[in-house]
Amino acid sequence: MPALRVIDDGTVIGHLPLAEGETLTVAYVHSIDGLPIEEDLTVRDGRLVAESTRSVQYGAGMGQIPGEGEARADGEWWVVDAMDRDVGAEMVLRPGSAAVDHRLRTSDAEVRLSPCLTAHRVVVAPVRVSTLQSLLGRAPRPEC
Repeated sequence: MPALRVIDDGTVIGHLPLAEGETLTVAYVHSIDGLPIEEDLTVRDGRLVAESTRSVQYGAGMGQIPGEGEARADGEWWVVDAMDRDVGAEMVLRPGSAAVDHRLRTSDAEVRLSPCLTAHRVVVAPVRVSTLQSLLGRAPRPEC
């Protein structure tokens, strides 16, 4: 079964079910302006692909990169869609403090990274797991 493996400093802490084409959202609060940001990725051919990003306003380092995607306003959000940016076979995150509130979200689960994994090296990678491992496995729950 397709899934996302979540690894904390080299130790697998669990798997999130995520099939090809389904969305993984990385959500957090911008460390400078304190406003929410959401980035949507999908799995394509075993690789993570950034599809869109949303922010309430332009923050430091935010906005559209010329030639990547299409930017538009959506209510209070500024959205860049159709980015189609290959992230690779894995994505490395360094979750910020509790105020930054890094989270991984799928349609079935949300994993809060910041409370326990601030400044840890967290790797997210698409994998295939056995049906038995999927049934017996657990969703990632970082322990403090």
